Amino acid sequence: MELKVKGIIEIETHDGFKIPSKVIDILMEIEQTGSLNAAVKNIGMSYSYAWNLLYKTNCQLEKPLLNFRKGGNGGGVAELTAEGTSLLKQFRILEYDFEAFIGNHTFKI
Repeated sequence: MELKVKGIIEIETHDGFKIPSKVIDILMEIEQTGSLNAAVKNIGMSYSYAWNLLYKTNCQLEKPLLNFRKGGNGGGVAELTAEGTSLLKQFRILEYDFEAFIGNHTFKI
């Protein structure tokens, strides 16, 4: 049997709150689309689940990762805060380093 080494990146605040990886996924999609609705459709996640996840995460952090405002057509626009943008930038650096560290290791048992 061939096995592959995999791993995940967990980001934790100084007081132990773990930022869910799904929050990172949502933020990346919002960065591209500018819309929570479009982001969750692309990910295949329910709007209410994503909204609650983002709300709970924002409440646990000193500064929010995301702001919402009304759009011109009555809909909402989701915008990453400076902290949200910084988190994604740092996550991408970590992800690159992590992939380099893990590599493409497989082994047989």
